Amino acid sequence: MGALNGLKVLEFGEFVSGPYCGKLLADLGAEVIKVEKPGLGDRGRSWGPFPGDIPHAEKSGLFLFLNTNKSGITLNLESALGLKIFHRLAAWADVLIEDRLPRESVRLGIDYRRLKKLNPALIVTSITPFGQTGPYKNYKGNDLVSSHTSSEAFGNPAEGVDDIERYSPLKGPMHAADFMTGLSAAVSTMSAVVSRGGNGSGRHIDISAQESLASVVRQELAFCLCEGLCPTRQKGRKRRGGILYPCRDGYVCIWAGPHWQKLVAMMGNPDWAKAEIFQNPATRAEHMDDFNMLVELWTREHTTAEIDRAGISFDVPLSPVRTVKELVADAQLEYRDFFVEIDHPVAGKLKYPGAPYKLSATPWEIQIPAPLLGEHNEKIYCGMLGYSRPDLVRMRQAGIV
Repeated sequence: MGALNGLKVLEFGEFVSGPYCGKLLADLGAEVIKVEKPGLGDRGRSWGPFPGDIPHAEKSGLFLFLNTNKSGITLNLESALGLKIFHRLAAWADVLIEDRLPRESVRLGIDYRRLKKLNPALIVTSITPFGQTGPYKNYKGNDLVSSHTSSEAFGNPAEGVDDIERYSPLKGPMHAADFMTGLSAAVSTMSAVVSRGGNGSGRHIDISAQESLASVVRQELAFCLCEGLCPTRQKGRKRRGGILYPCRDGYVCIWAGPHWQKLVAMMGNPDWAKAEIFQNPATRAEHMDDFNMLVELWTREHTTAEIDRAGISFDVPLSPVRTVKELVADAQLEYRDFFVEIDHPVAGKLKYPGAPYKLSATPWEIQIPAPLLGEHNEKIYCGMLGYSRPDLVRMRQAGIV
């Protein structure tokens, strides 16, 4: 039995943010019904990677990961009957996760004002690029837009370049902004579930992707708020030491900062470390480029394994920069059974990332793989909502499901 056993969730979101929010709840034991468009499904189904690099709606690695432990149905909300069915599902649910723009939610008839009349206890988590209010509320967006409108991308690339001002700002890798937004949505949803308690009062949770990213921007925002000036991208870089350094066979990340003396000892107490400019944190920060260059001369003489062992011996926080292939074979993750194999009826047996937590009383587990498109139509429409099989056939023929 999961930690959220008994919590009923309706998910009407696609691609990453909404589905990731739903996945986090589903993997904790919530009963999640995912609603997709008939025929097309969640657009995440068309996004790779795919096994063998052959596109297939049931084999998207992104979709398979984001939708474990969910039931899946198809429903066309553009039809009167489809909207009626959605309202019945919203009346059943404790939580609705949706990611339509405010104007689109109103047009479809699934805005919070309308839904709370059907289910006063319903928690509606609305995920949009810019939130439910303000001049941008109906603007479209995506991971790239969120990264830049939040300034999260302003300081990237922060490492490995000689002159950061010569390089265009870069967003985080893959769908990092969307995952952060989905995580914010899941935490906010759970806070609403807990705060609702036994009084049965509903909530509307307004999640802005821009704000989700703006809440975690790095030093640049701190410089601006403290100094009242817009810092250059160069000024926002780390000035305490701790970047990527090339080695004989790859890279290592070393955190110098408060571990300066241990790092110097690890490198054999080189003469340059005795220079006056390196004798206190303030002057070291002013000459960090010189410091990094000198450390790099040392790292280039060693392999990542040699430096890793030295870091353990001298108690210096560092790590070889691992490839994904190395990560999958990581001994620590293997010991903790982080990666799990899931057998999907179409995609077959694949290895998935597990949960980043361990719950002693309610252990995480995969109950079911990501649903096939419309896989649970009969279970939900006939078994839960009371429609007959002939009704289901007629709805399918009419394009409603």
